[in-house]
Amino acid sequence: MKKIRYVMALMTLFVISAWACAGTAADIPPSADLSYSVKAEYNGLALNGNSSIQWKASAKNYSIRNEAKVSLFGKILEADSTGRVDAQGLVPEKYTEKRLRKTQTTTLFDYVNHTVTFRADKTAPLNETVQDRASIVWQLAAVAKADPDRIVPGTTLTFPVAGSSKIEPWIFKVIKKDELTTPLGTIKTVELSRNDRKKQKMRVWLSPDHNWYPVQILFDEEGGLKLLQTIRNIAPLQ
Repeated sequence: MKKIRYVMALMTLFVISAWACAGTAADIPPSADLSYSVKAEYNGLALNGNSSIQWKASAKNYSIRNEAKVSLFGKILEADSTGRVDAQGLVPEKYTEKRLRKTQTTTLFDYVNHTVTFRADKTAPLNETVQDRASIVWQLAAVAKADPDRIVPGTTLTFPVAGSSKIEPWIFKVIKKDELTTPLGTIKTVELSRNDRKKQKMRVWLSPDHNWYPVQILFDEEGGLKLLQTIRNIAPLQ
């Protein structure tokens, strides 16, 4: 009888743990279409335009589609990320990126064979969940929504991220809480900055009052493209 009660207790604990993990997995920003105004610099030229991010998420899967267009050059960025959702957040499976005057790249994440494939002849071991260059922004949003107490000024968050040819740790520091003036109005934000690279900078402004959506994103590559996206509209998706 004692053994039976012990087994039942273990089963109950397992069910509770599984339910808690499932709740965490579902605690991510809801699906939405986000549109942004764009200010860009390329080869010394100041450019204006617009961009969009379509974010779709369920308790099991997610997809991200990011597109940016500017005057003179037209489309300067296309980035798509698809994958699963688990207790820790996003688990990318495929990422494609096409940037201005560069060939499209595809990154595949194989968690069965523990391999990331950047291109036919370039791979890396995959021993843990790794973000891509689109999912990392939404992973930050997912972490913030699941546990806002982690997103306080002075703290840091580190995630392994697959770049164009290798996996590196991306370190984000929470800079400050502030108000951001946008075409959508004045929005309360928390600013995070990637501070581990000198030639490539990234800053993200998350909005706690808007499901922790990224309401402003800055990507600045020394000698390359500088892209600032500022929110114009947020439309829920079913």
